[in-house]
Amino acid sequence: MFSPNLNDKFWYRDVSKENQTATAITEIDLFRVADFYSNGDYEAAKQILTDLRENTKNNRTHEIMLIDSLLQCTKEGGLCQSETDYCLRLLSEYESLLVDSGDQVQFLRTKASILAKFDKNIEFRNTMALLCHLCGSFDNWQLFESGAKFFNDVELGFVKEKLEKKLKKIEEEEQYLAGKLQQDDIDSILSSLNSNKDVISPESATSFVFRAHDSRSKNKLIPVADHPSVISDFFHRFPFLS
Repeated sequence: MFSPNLNDKFWYRDVSKENQTATAITEIDLFRVADFYSNGDYEAAKQILTDLRENTKNNRTHEIMLIDSLLQCTKEGGLCQSETDYCLRLLSEYESLLVDSGDQVQFLRTKASILAKFDKNIEFRNTMALLCHLCGSFDNWQLFESGAKFFNDVELGFVKEKLEKKLKKIEEEEQYLAGKLQQDDIDSILSSLNSNKDVISPESATSFVFRAHDSRSKNKLIPVADHPSVISDFFHRFPFLS
């Protein structure tokens, strides 16, 4: 029976694959992939992953894992034209395997990080629109940082939107008060308000943590046919990104 040597954290580097089960061999290979990746040897990691795709029988989940790992390794290296074509081909194969929103979120995150390397601004922007529509977590919005122009637009756009909403609220409150209070009272209240900063309690803050099992049970994958309308709606909501 296969048993790793837990006394040596790098036991998988030299362990023999002879007389091992197929599952054990795959486990050894995946440990080696992680080791090569962490040490920056992306080509060696890609070679093992490619061999696993070609020479082992993988179910849909394992195939997604291998493709995603190949893309992560490839984007860390230099992206010549052949590597670019290779990534686009893998992304196409990856997308054909998606069955739920959990898969799609991971796919879109990976696709966005790849497109940011290619300087494909429109495709990157549209991919981010689908991702943030599907799962608007902070981690996903942060991926806009991959494209400096878009990240600046996000920051400036949300600040502008926040200030406009606050100004509108102040104007509405001032109009309401004007009908009930004397001008001296209004000036006194506004002066008092300006001397205090807004305080937001933890209870009033909206928090959202994305969990894979939540998406699989509650959310639906965005069909390809719906992509144009979803992208259009997203940029209608956030025009400063269009």
